[in-house]
Amino acid sequence: MTILVAIANDSVSPAVIETAVRLADGLGEELYVVHLVDEDTADGTAMQLRDEMRDRFRDTNVVATVAIEHVGRSAMRSGTRVGNELLELAADVDVQHIVMGHEPKGLAGKIRDGDAAVSVIDAADVPVTVVPESPSDI
Repeated sequence: MTILVAIANDSVSPAVIETAVRLADGLGEELYVVHLVDEDTADGTAMQLRDEMRDRFRDTNVVATVAIEHVGRSAMRSGTRVGNELLELAADVDVQHIVMGHEPKGLAGKIRDGDAAVSVIDAADVPVTVVPESPSDI
């Protein structure tokens, strides 16, 4: 089984990675680290983040696969769409746990974009660990 780890190019991803590494180490599980992108192809920033994550895991005892996955276009709000994509990945990869971050958007942002973390929590059939943004990052 595997722990699915959702990362982004944001301030909460380092804490998400640290939490996932501790879980994987404690449970003896592998990680599938994924960066979801809206574009059909990953840009230089996404590929740089992927490469940095691969380097990050070389220094751990945890086995990790790091990938960039495309988020399909749909009529859903972006946060909801990301949440659904993560759930589809979880089903495809035989995931036993999901680890993801959460940055507060405020009410207007939640209404406009939806909330990926809430979408995953509501529909996941495996445990979900949501790592909040650190107060010092706000």
